[in-house]
Amino acid sequence: MENRGFYSRGFVSFLTLFGFLIMSITGIVLYIEPYGRVAYWTDWRFIGLSKSDWGNIHIISSLLFLIAGGFHLYYNWRALMNYIFNKVTGGLKLKRELAFSGLISVIIIIGAIYQIPPLRYIIDLNEYIKEKWVVSKEYEPPYGHAELTSLRVFAKKMNIDLEKTLEEFKKQGIVVRNVTDTLKKIAEDNHTSPMNLYIIMKKFEKKAPAKAITYTPDKVEEEFAGSGIGRKRFADLCGELNLDISLIRKRLQDKGIKIKDDETLKKAAARYGINPIEILKAILIENYKPAKMKEA
Repeated sequence: MENRGFYSRGFVSFLTLFGFLIMSITGIVLYIEPYGRVAYWTDWRFIGLSKSDWGNIHIISSLLFLIAGGFHLYYNWRALMNYIFNKVTGGLKLKRELAFSGLISVIIIIGAIYQIPPLRYIIDLNEYIKEKWVVSKEYEPPYGHAELTSLRVFAKKMNIDLEKTLEEFKKQGIVVRNVTDTLKKIAEDNHTSPMNLYIIMKKFEKKAPAKAITYTPDKVEEEFAGSGIGRKRFADLCGELNLDISLIRKRLQDKGIKIKDDETLKKAAARYGINPIEILKAILIENYKPAKMKEA
């Protein structure tokens, strides 16, 4: 049998194909996965791989596809140039096809930037699927990237008795090597999630005495920015902050903002061309009205 040498063109073609397939699969997974704060808090995994794993594979496979595609172009450069030359000298018979494909590409880019229907529905579906992963209140961290906070700081921040927590962890077989370790590290060491650790700790959480808080725009930014406030529904938010929903609704209406009980701050903010945090400021600060707010 003839011992054939290594066929570079075939190798590059297969590499391009596999890069495309892996990139496509990881792209679909990234489309349907939960939001980062939820994925990291619950230690979300799909076929054993975390959100970070899928993201890393997608980046590397995209690079693989790009490099393999470059070599594929290199090996077929002469054929490609001959094809283009023949079309140009022949009067470019596919004028309508070229114009139509170019137009579709431009429409996709503009539609994605300005979220023009029906392309906006693809983005809306993406958000809908991601929100569906939150099946209970526990799936949302108490604040942004809480899993990266050390156990000691987290307990202090959430007003949780640390000594009782450590005793309970010991009873349940949760090993804590150091209270300065993050919730994420402790969870990984014990094959669980930061969410499950918090569920155990929560019974030792002491409710801070109610006190009147005078909010300023800066204080709202400091306390709520990055906490996923935009995905909170109006009624749920008022409940969590112990606010009179009827009073807040009237306050917003006086400022020209209408929002339904089951509507998220993000959706309402998009209607007025502002950020969700601006609506929250209007909720918490009596005399605050968002600037540059368009008519809905």
